[in-house]
This record gives sequence, structure tokens and C-alpha cells, in this order.
Amino acid sequence: MPLSSMPLRLVLFFSLLSACLARAGVWSGPTAGEDTLSLNGTWRFSVSAPGTTTASDAPTPWVDLPVPGNWDLDPRFATHKGAGWYQREFEVPADWEKDARLRLCFDAVYHDAEVTLNGKVLGTHIGGYTPFEFDITDAVRRDAPNILTVRADNTYRRGAWWAWGGISRDVTLRANTEGRIVYQHIRSEPDLSTGTARLFLTWRIANSSAQPLDATLAPTIYSLGLVGAGEKAERFVVAGPTIPAIVPAHGTLDVTAQIDLTKAQVSLWHFDQPNLYAAYTTLAVGERSLHARRDRFGIRHVALTADGLYLNGERIRVPGFNRVSDSNQTGNTETDDIVRKDVDLMKQSGAVFSRLMHSPQAPNLQDYLDEKGMMIIAEIPVWGKDDPQVLADNPLTKQWLAEMIARDYNHPSIIGWSCGNEIMNNFDYVKTMNDYVRRELDPHRIVTYVSYTAWRQPANASNDGVTHSDLAMINMYSTAGRAFTKGIQYVRKEWPEKPVFMAEFGVAQIGVGEAAVVPRFEEIWAAMATEPYVIGGALWTFNDYRSDYKGTPASGNREWGVVDVDRNLKGAYNQVRRAFSPVVSLGFDDRRIVLTPRAANALPSYTLRGYRVQWTNAEGKTGSISLPDIVPGAAVLELALPSEATSATTVKLITPTGYAVTDGVRTP
Repeated sequence: MPLSSMPLRLVLFFSLLSACLARAGVWSGPTAGEDTLSLNGTWRFSVSAPGTTTASDAPTPWVDLPVPGNWDLDPRFATHKGAGWYQREFEVPADWEKDARLRLCFDAVYHDAEVTLNGKVLGTHIGGYTPFEFDITDAVRRDAPNILTVRADNTYRRGAWWAWGGISRDVTLRANTEGRIVYQHIRSEPDLSTGTARLFLTWRIANSSAQPLDATLAPTIYSLGLVGAGEKAERFVVAGPTIPAIVPAHGTLDVTAQIDLTKAQVSLWHFDQPNLYAAYTTLAVGERSLHARRDRFGIRHVALTADGLYLNGERIRVPGFNRVSDSNQTGNTETDDIVRKDVDLMKQSGAVFSRLMHSPQAPNLQDYLDEKGMMIIAEIPVWGKDDPQVLADNPLTKQWLAEMIARDYNHPSIIGWSCGNEIMNNFDYVKTMNDYVRRELDPHRIVTYVSYTAWRQPANASNDGVTHSDLAMINMYSTAGRAFTKGIQYVRKEWPEKPVFMAEFGVAQIGVGEAAVVPRFEEIWAAMATEPYVIGGALWTFNDYRSDYKGTPASGNREWGVVDVDRNLKGAYNQVRRAFSPVVSLGFDDRRIVLTPRAANALPSYTLRGYRVQWTNAEGKTGSISLPDIVPGAAVLELALPSEATSATTVKLITPTGYAVTDGVRTP
């Protein structure tokens, strides 16, 4: 029996057993009560339109390529710029309900897409990083194979990163009854004085029938704890109210509700303690279930003042990397393996906050950032002084912002939204985009853009969008720390009410290998640290990346990274890791461990909670010592080693999520 025809009492029972259902496969992705068919796999591909002929008057050849994937990874199309056609057949499963509405869903196609089903154009989408879909109920064949064709075009290029072409994220066929939950947005407001929290839930409900839909919503909240840290089982927290929803015929309805959590029910999300929750909501008509959604979220409090960034009430100064969605093995198709490897390496270096990339990130990457604890500013791909999208009230960039925010609203790792990077003559564009986000999409997060002009005289409130941003995010490249000091101080003079984040900084491409280090990095980092209103900085960049931008070396990769395209560590990785360490030093001898905390206003500086020191002795035995909470500016901490550790060969500082962020140094 399909989930959509189950009685409501059974669906509620399933919600109460949600952890078991997820493992058993009943919950498919974020939803239940709908049928899904993955259209990932091998597709046919050609750089000529179907039905055309070659110069020899032979039919255009098709080759097999994977979806998700990028055609540029195939040597035959490695430098192809322009259109490419994907095609495959599929059949609607015979056991799907005959009156279900069918949607064809694409997570991302770069950059311009036209989708055709059985020779009929369904529609187009412009934008290479956000999802889109088509209702194909009236166009699909139920009793015969369907031919699906996607024309992708990667001609549009922004930035110095490679414009990887193709269908880079999942393709899915979905079937629903007349009612479905389009999205479920969850916002939290913790009360830091009492330890309680209030959840604000918003659902958009769609009704595809010709009659009003008299339905109810039933939300339930679960705690997931630290996902991946001991694999805690999901734990029931609270059942929300049953909410009526009368959805107009062929229309949508937004429904809201509030749920209060007690102190005992609240575990805050933090980059060191990334506690997660899930909201499960069923949509039903009487006893008949129509649809259900499961969405993860976190409870955390982020605030900006003129002097800095506050997370859950604590002022923090934090480091990070920019990361380009690029691999010579996977292109910009973010496989789980590359996502986990990169995030783990960044976290192992002490990185916790950045803008990360100039485009909306892949869903699996966002999920892993939530689980492992990294804060980011999410951005749409508007870049450079000549970007054609820098227009006041631009409907296309509004579309990109709306698609990104609708999809990514629930991620606790995202603390803000950015409408572009290094754009010139931007005042009206930034004002209208930021106003649009605040007014219609998300008034509760940081709204900003990344400036390459604010530190250049004569920057002022009349010509730079920092004026209409909550946070002054600045890019700066120089060979000397004094240039950073001068530029940052100028930004502060022009916008004294705004803290500053160095969204990009660097010197030059550094090459590859152990000898590749960032010139004068320590001087530059120290210069940023001396300005207390600078909340942190993100090095450009974590990884090398493919490019044909001016100045790219003969390797075809821009070599700014602390790891190369194969993720081999350069000398710069450990150079930067030492600066990003949350402690000044960790020393040890045969009797004791000596830990020197960061100063009260250092960069980085934040309270260490739940940390431990792990030791390994000459026989390979490992143990650990739990540390008390260590606040910035605390006294040097000395810990006696247990007798079995007196021959310790290594000592490491371990975060609550298991990352070794600092290596101990043996002292005489």
C-alpha cells in the first residue's frame, strides 16, 4: 500500500518510529508519502543536437556519460564550451498511483538548461547551481518508455573557476497525490538566559486538485544529537499542535506554527558541538495521509555588534578557507567522498567560518557542514567588475537568491546570505538584493555582499554596498601586513558600526609540494588580529582548482591552495594550521602536558568546551585526558600524564567532533 493512502494513525505511528524507518528505507531523502524514481546513472551525450548529422552525413554519435557528472571530465569534451545534449529513456513504474501528479526534478544543471520530454519542450532554467522542476503529468507516457532530453550550455562564465558543464546533481522523478508539502522551514530562537527555545515553522502546501483541500498538518520534533559522533539514535522531543490548512484549488497556502522547547529539550548547535534536530510533519485529509517531510535543523543564536560576532552569546574570532567546488576526479560534482575528505581536512586545520564559494553549494556538502560544524555565508554567482547581472532589482538574481534560500533555509551552518563578490558600481544592486532578502526571503540571518572596493579610497557610503550590508566582508591581496592594517582601518572609519570579516585574503599562487607556503602569511594574519573588530579571515584558498583564467600556470590549475587538485597536502597546510590552532602551544615531556591558551582577544579565540588531549606511547597504546572548559585568556594549563603515558611519542588536542587540531611538541 503506498504511503499516500495509509490512514493517518499509521503515518503518525511511523513518525514515532522515524529512526527505524529511515534505516529501513521508508523515508526516501527528505520526504515520505510520495513515490520517487532516481534518474541518475548512465545517459547518452552528444555535443550536437539530436537528429542533426555530421559532416559525413552520418547521424550524430552518442557516447555514455554518468549523471550526475561533468562532460569536461571526459578527454573527448575536456575543453568543450557551449551546448551539450543528454538523453535517456525511463518508464513510470506500473505500481504508481494512476492519478498521481508527476514532477521531474533537477538539483542543478550548468548553466542554461532546456528540458524536452517526448519531443515536447517542458521549459528552461537559467542558473547552474540551484534546483528546478517541471510538472510532467500531462506530458508523460504511462504505458510506454519516455525519452528525456536535456540541453545544457556552459557558455556563461563567471570568476576564475572552471565552468564545469553538464548535469552535476541528482535527477529524480516524483509522484504525489493532490496535496504535498512544498517546503518546511524551521527557525529557532533560543533564550540564552533561560536555556529554552522557541521554534517557528512555516510550511508551503500545494493543492493540485480542482477543489479546495481541507487538510491538517501534524509536526513532531526529534533530537539527533551529534550526528556521526557515536551514531546516537533519534530521540523524541515533542509533538507539535495539529494545524488546519484549507488550501485553494490549484493553489498554495503558507501555514505557520510555534513550538516551545524546555531547557531540558535544548542542545545548542555550535561549530564544536553541532547538535542537530529533525522536524517530521505529516499532511493529511481526515484519516488519509497525503504527504510528509523530514528536515534537519539546529538551534543556535548568531548576533553581530560593532565589536564582533557572537555565537550563542559568546564573542568569537574565527578562521577559515574559501573552497572551490572542483576536483580533477569529479569536476564540480560533489561526491560524498570528496565532500567528507575536504571538510575533514579543513576542520582538522582549525577552520570554522568562511564564505566557502561563490555559488550555492551541493546539498550533501551543506549537510556535512551541519554535522561537522562549520559556519558559512552562502552566495550566488555574481562576480567581478563586469558582471552583467549587476542591475538593480534584477529578476534573475532574485530568482537565484529565492531558489538558494528556499532550498537551504534550514541549515544551521549557514549564518548569512551574500548577493555577490567583487562587483563594481554595486550600490543600487546590493541595496535592492539585500532589501529583497530581508523583506521576502529571510529577515533573520546576516545579509551582505563581498567587497573588493570598500578599503580603497575614496570608498564611502554613497558608492559601496557595504552600507546596505550587515557585515563588512572584504577581499584583500597584498604581500605586506601593513597594507591589510591600513585597508581594514579605512573600512572601519567609513563604516564604524559594522564588524569586518576578511572573506578572501592571500598573496599569490604558491605552487605545489612541501615547499609551497604562503609568503608572509604569519605577518598578514597578525595584522588582521590586531584589529579587534575583525571577526576572522578566510584564506584563498583551500584547494587548487582547474581554470583558464589569466595567470593560470601551465598545469591548468590555479595553485592558490593549501592542498593540490589531488588533495595532497602542501607545506602551506601545516603553516596555516598552526595559525588556526585554538591554542598557542601544546608541549609535553615524560611527566606532564603544558597547554597555553589563546589570549582574550586573539585570532582565533573562543571557549574550548569538551576538548581532550590524546596521547600515544611508544608501544602504540592510546589514551586521552578530558580538559576543563578553557576560555580565551585563561592561565597556562598543566596536566600530569598517567604512568602508562610517560613514554608518549605523540600528543594531540582533539575537538569534541574528533578532529586533531593541534600537534604537541616534545620539550626537553
